[in-house]
Amino acid sequence: MPDTGEVSGTVEEAWSEALGKGSSGEEDFFTLGGTSLSAVELMTRVESRLGIDFPVELLFSSRALSEIVDECERRHRDLLSRRGPTT
Repeated sequence: MPDTGEVSGTVEEAWSEALGKGSSGEEDFFTLGGTSLSAVELMTRVESRLGIDFPVELLFSSRALSEIVDECERRHRDLLSRRGPTT
């Protein structure tokens, strides 16, 4: 599982794969050509790579990459804190 510093890159990579292009960080997922299918692809990739819950509602409430990264980082920190320290 990536550490907290790698979450941003992981989400950005999944975003680019789902859309077929990157983003400046403030552009809307659906304005960039995102569809319901690509939204599910993004959700599935983020969940499998980070081990966090990524409900599709998150994409509708936080459409910009920067907002999604922020929320995924928060969820990832929460997950790590629940698991406790690793040795």
